[in-house]
Amino acid sequence: MLKHIGTTTAAKTAPGWPLEITAMAGPPGARVTGEVDLGTLPIFDLALELLAGCSSDVVIDLAGVTFLDIGGARALAEATRQVRDSGRRLWMRSPSPQVRRMIDLLGWAALYDWEPGISRATSAAVVPLRAERKPVPAQRLMPSASAA
Repeated sequence: MLKHIGTTTAAKTAPGWPLEITAMAGPPGARVTGEVDLGTLPIFDLALELLAGCSSDVVIDLAGVTFLDIGGARALAEATRQVRDSGRRLWMRSPSPQVRRMIDLLGWAALYDWEPGISRATSAAVVPLRAERKPVPAQRLMPSASAA
């Protein structure tokens, strides 16, 4: 179901699915609201694929994301890599505390492009993590291109 909101279009998943993705015209990108988990990952992947296919830098607004699982974090990292490889940026805007926590737990803050004005600093000052915790290597969690 598509609905028009001014200059944006919202693509809703099936009734009862806790995810909404709204296209943004200026700057080009998408606003994500709800939960990104195993059940909603296919629609999230599709949105990221569409963003990666744009001819300019794009923004993904994650302020409304209430849950992000490892699959969603991996999909964001892979989309960021694809966009970077083509000389553009996929800027992450306003990540919710839940998104930042998942990225912090993985130690992946450097994998993403943060919209200018957003600190790469993690939320570890708010939610302290054990000092001995080491980042999970992204290669262990993302399928390699050579394995495909």
